[in-house]
This record gives sequence, structure tokens and C-alpha cells, in this order.
Amino acid sequence: MHIRKLTVVLMLLLLQYHTHAQDRIWLDNGNPVQAKLSKAMDGKLEWIASDNIPRVYSRKRFLVVFSTSGHYLVISELHDNNSKAQAQIETFYKAGSRQASQDIIVKTVPLTVITGSISYESDEVINYLAANGNPASISKEEVAAVIYKDGRHEILRDVVDVAPLLAEVHKDIERKEKEMPPASKTSANPKKEQPAKPTEPAKPVLTEVEYREYSEKGIRRVDEFTSYLKIIGNKSLRSEEKNKAVQQALSLFEPQATVAVSSARGVRKYPVREYLNRLKLLPYASVNITWNEVKYISGLKQESDGNYYGTISAQQVFEGFSANGKVAYGDITRKNIRVKLESYQKTIDGKDTVNWEVLLGNIGIETTEGQ
Repeated sequence: MHIRKLTVVLMLLLLQYHTHAQDRIWLDNGNPVQAKLSKAMDGKLEWIASDNIPRVYSRKRFLVVFSTSGHYLVISELHDNNSKAQAQIETFYKAGSRQASQDIIVKTVPLTVITGSISYESDEVINYLAANGNPASISKEEVAAVIYKDGRHEILRDVVDVAPLLAEVHKDIERKEKEMPPASKTSANPKKEQPAKPTEPAKPVLTEVEYREYSEKGIRRVDEFTSYLKIIGNKSLRSEEKNKAVQQALSLFEPQATVAVSSARGVRKYPVREYLNRLKLLPYASVNITWNEVKYISGLKQESDGNYYGTISAQQVFEGFSANGKVAYGDITRKNIRVKLESYQKTIDGKDTVNWEVLLGNIGIETTEGQ
């Protein structure tokens, strides 16, 4: 029994390590990269990812940077002078802990900074205890970003639109954080939150064995998706076979999921159905799509809605061939796939049992290399 408990604790600690707040850079492709800014140059910025390789991009590629503690720096706030911009970057990373006792919600219209303690989140809503002690709720459609008191953050709209809003409310957020009561005072009065607890249903939890099984199933879901891509992109197959593959691929995804696509004109996001239909119509004699290095970069973690979420990373190699058999276009793209593990009840012989469904969510682009 003691060994089993120790195994569970170690497993949770490992999971926490992978999902804890990290230094992130949001680029103009709409996806965050686990990395730090290192140097300001003429119209460019050097950054270093987890592989410790310095990279230099145009300053226009960068939108906003978050530190592990939840401090952020909008790139539009950086000075044009290199030495002054370098000093800003160094000051940003030396800022240390925020000591925030409340979560921060940035509402879009009207642009407002809301402080409070988030008690529940779903795909549609955020419930929180406001700074005045009253329970409140806000639709996620009204929210641009959330900065949690533990340093994590979430961007809920297109980061290209969110970055200017974060710049506009930056000073307001800093002011509100300074006005927050000490963490001990906020946690010393739990009575106000207790009435909501009896109404919350118990959340089903994965066992150790189930956790491993469903983690592996998430990888298999990605493999299934790539097998359908090969069918859909195969010019020698009949339309009926491709259309069937489209339907089968759609069944793997959440209804609102999107796929980010890179081209010479930049990155665009398409609903999964539209992405698959466009793949059928690509103007190449033949198409070859392969995915490799498929692995979790963020393990499955149970969120407040009771579902488990994780992120799988993969390298996609795309090749479009002309009629003479030569590659007309090709690229290598690092993609991140959101995975959702959703529970549902199934009645067997009059007895309710908990089952889990693995669904794929948004597919984003981290890096692209053209050929």
C-alpha cells in the first residue's frame, strides 16, 4: 500500500514538473515556444529554447514574453535602442516572484482587469471569487487572457489581438498586483467558498494503469490522423475513399478544433474539415505527408472541469510533387497537438460505469523550415 501511494505521489510530481509555469515566447504564428529572450539587435532579437541553441528572428516575429512567475513583456514595449532594449530584457528576467495572491482576468470589452480567485473553469466559463468576496462568473468569449497567481497564463484569443491589449493594461495589472492582500489573508477565510462545494459533482480520476493506457491512446490518435492524411492526399485514390477518410479523421477531433497551416504568406488557421478538404485539392501531382518524433511535451493533467488535457509534439514533413516526380514544394514543420481526455457514463447491465474518450484539439505550428 505504501509503495503504491509513493508511486502515485512521484507520478503527480513528474506531471507537475511538465505542466508548471515556464518561460514562454509567443510568436506571430500564434503558438508559444518554451524559450527566453537573450539579446536585442538591430531590428532582431536572439532567443534560446530548451535545446540551448541561440536563434535570431526579426523583432516583428515576437509578440509577448512570459516568465515563469507570470511577469510579461510585450515586444512593442521594447525600446528601439539596442542597449536600452537589452536592459529592459535583463530587468524583466531579474524581476523574480510576483507574490500574487489572486488570479488576473483580462476582459476584452470593455477592456478591464479583473482580480479574484478562480474556483472553476470549463471550455465556456470561468467562475471566481471576486476581490470583494462575492462569487462571480464570466464567459470565456469575453476574456483575452488569464494570468494565474501561480505564474501560469492562458491566451484565449488570437495572440496577435491579445498582445496590444496586454500592453494597454500592463500598468493597471502591476498596480492591482501591488494592491492585492497578502496570500495568507486570502487563504485564511475559506468559509465564503464552501457553499459552492456541495453542488460540484465528484470528478472521476484515472488510475495509474488507466493514465498510462490513455496517454498511449493519445499517441495512437495522432498516428490514426496521419494515416488518414496519407489517404486524403493520395491523388490515385477515388473521391469516395478520400471522403470516407475525411469523415473518419473528423471523428478524432473536438468539433471546434483548428489546424494551423504555414505558407509563404504566413500562418493561417482552418477548421479541421476545411483543412482536410483543402488537402484533397492541392495542385500537386502527388503529395507525401509523414509525421515523426511524436511525443508528449506536456503530460495529461486533470483540469477543473474534470477532463484531462495534454500536448503532443510531432515533426511533419510535407512534400508536393510535380508531374515529373520532382518536389515542387516541401517543408518540415514542428506541430503541437492539444489532447483532451473526456469522461462519460455508460450503462452496462443497469450499472453506470465511467469511460473516457480521447479527442484531438487544435493543431498549432511551433517552427517551420522550408525546403
